[in-house]
Amino acid sequence: MKKIIFYIDSMQLGGAQRVMNNLLNYYVSQEVEVILINDIVPVNDFPEYAIHSSVKRLFLDDRELSRIEKNMHRIVKLRKIVKEENPDVMLSFLGPPNIRMLMATIGLNSKKVVSVRNDPHREYGFGIKKIISKIIFQLADGCVFQTKDAMEYFGNKLKKKAKIIFNPVDERFYKTEWNAKKKHVVAIGRLEPQKNPELLIRAFANISPRFPDYELHMYGEGNLKKFLAELCAELGIQNRVFLNGHTNEVETKLSEATVFALTSDYEGMPNILMEAMAVGIPVITTDCPCGGPRMLINNDNEGILVTCGDEKMLSDAMEKILSSQEVRTRMSENERKRAKVFQPEIIYSEWNDFLMQIIQ
Repeated sequence: MKKIIFYIDSMQLGGAQRVMNNLLNYYVSQEVEVILINDIVPVNDFPEYAIHSSVKRLFLDDRELSRIEKNMHRIVKLRKIVKEENPDVMLSFLGPPNIRMLMATIGLNSKKVVSVRNDPHREYGFGIKKIISKIIFQLADGCVFQTKDAMEYFGNKLKKKAKIIFNPVDERFYKTEWNAKKKHVVAIGRLEPQKNPELLIRAFANISPRFPDYELHMYGEGNLKKFLAELCAELGIQNRVFLNGHTNEVETKLSEATVFALTSDYEGMPNILMEAMAVGIPVITTDCPCGGPRMLINNDNEGILVTCGDEKMLSDAMEKILSSQEVRTRMSENERKRAKVFQPEIIYSEWNDFLMQIIQ
């Protein structure tokens, strides 16, 4: 039986963590021995994804240390675990875990695969940081990217052992049909600067007089929640914008609303956008680095791409969709066709083929 170690900082709710958890469950179902390593021990204040009971879970941090000491401690402990477990392959997600894993496994027999889950300019930097990261990445036996733009960051050498794989979308989104029974513009994501929720609120305020029956519903928690509530009051739309907090009914919220909007300044391959397309709700998204939305949406029949930070363009896109049932219907049908390539059996097969090729 094959053995795979998965490594990520935590399993707190997030896009990369969701994909890793899906992969954990897939390999458990394939009777592969699965080990999950996290940096930090779970705490009640930060909810996590439920980990399958068959997964062996280990943690690297067990004491308070300075930042440099903590990184060294994690690398040393990670190397010890990998030597003891001797997996066929080790797969890590996200910037710091990728670097630590490659450094911890120098000279060990296990194959090493890293996955870049966000804009590499944000995760690995520019100048000397970029040069160092590219050198360290040469230690990997394989690398999985989500977009062509992310792959380009690391240059031609890494391309020879790299693959672009989309995220898998859970089957429940394909089984949920868009019905638009509520006049809602919906957004689902953390209320943090990266997601730029302020842009959506301001754009909605621009069109709200022309669409008096519509409301904006935002699901997610974050540091900007108080600021956003104050902004809504300042713009006079506090009775039409609802900051609903976290939801476990993502597919339902998507299916009931009229249009979905993603306003991030940067993303990897946004899961929520893929899920929205699978449900078939008309989507608007920023054309943000590192190119994920641009790879998902091929034309304006599959969604509308707007420039990052462009309030007017976002307002115009919302008005176009809200003004026309024909536009909404056409977009919904084309999105669901496009979303077929995100189906889990296709994505898991691509992951498995790539990892097994490296192991052999």
